[in-house]
Amino acid sequence: MIEHAAFASWVSPEAQATFRIEADAPRPPNSDIATLREHYDAYNRCHLATALDHYLVEITRSSLGGVAVDIVQPEGGTTNENILLCLHGGAFMWGRGAGALLEAVPVAATSGSKVIAVEYALAPEAVFPTAVDDVLAVYNALQKTTPASRIGIYGCSAGGVLTAQTVARLIAEKQPLPGAIAMFCGTGLEMVGDSAATVGALTGQVDAAAPDLAALPYFSGTSTNDPLVIPGHDADALSAFPPSLLVTGTRDFAASSVMTMHRRLRAAGAEADLVCFDGMWHAFHMATTLPEAREAFAAVTHFFNRHLD
Repeated sequence: MIEHAAFASWVSPEAQATFRIEADAPRPPNSDIATLREHYDAYNRCHLATALDHYLVEITRSSLGGVAVDIVQPEGGTTNENILLCLHGGAFMWGRGAGALLEAVPVAATSGSKVIAVEYALAPEAVFPTAVDDVLAVYNALQKTTPASRIGIYGCSAGGVLTAQTVARLIAEKQPLPGAIAMFCGTGLEMVGDSAATVGALTGQVDAAAPDLAALPYFSGTSTNDPLVIPGHDADALSAFPPSLLVTGTRDFAASSVMTMHRRLRAAGAEADLVCFDGMWHAFHMATTLPEAREAFAAVTHFFNRHLD
């Protein structure tokens, strides 16, 4: 069993047990993209099965703006007119299907909103800004029937990065902005800083490393100086961001970037809230029944219901 830093007493027993399982699970093979996608899809399908047992929803496969989507609604129908775009994680290389649904199902059930999981283009088959283009195609299609002020966008890890990039593009093109956004365990900054440097000591995985965004296949040929790639360095763009919720955990390698993005948004004059969970790891809410995951979904629900109108 991997040795890791002790948890504080306020970290739920369920989270502590799940962390041990996650920490001791076999690491994904350094292999070809097909093998990696198969590995993560199996992980996501396992967690999705649990989510579907606890969060009652209806799922419809469809297309918007020429992009494949899954439309997730609470069983029995929505309780508000908000529409949330869900941008899944997966290093811009995997996460479609079960991964996207895993991030959409609990939010739809908790919020009472329609959630649309976007099947954006992935690397290495596609490179920046193709994923942004796909999100904007869905977003623009929605605006034909729904005002932008009623649309929210959220994502985890790569999806959090993509959320920030999508907003930066809308600002640059002077298009209507979503009413609010949420970024989990990833945002418009590189995943560096103290959290990236110390995560191995906290998790017991001494070889753990945060992904180098610039080195990901999706960003081939780009520059981190481009504010459409890394919006968190552009104070002017940040000043125009819609209300933003940022969520992370102290054992998340992306925590430093998420917390720094929060500070920069506020310094630029944007409205931004930060929720940081002690002891939680990267994408902890994929274990959707943890008390901390339920608290995170409740925070997202409260945030979007407060800002979308």
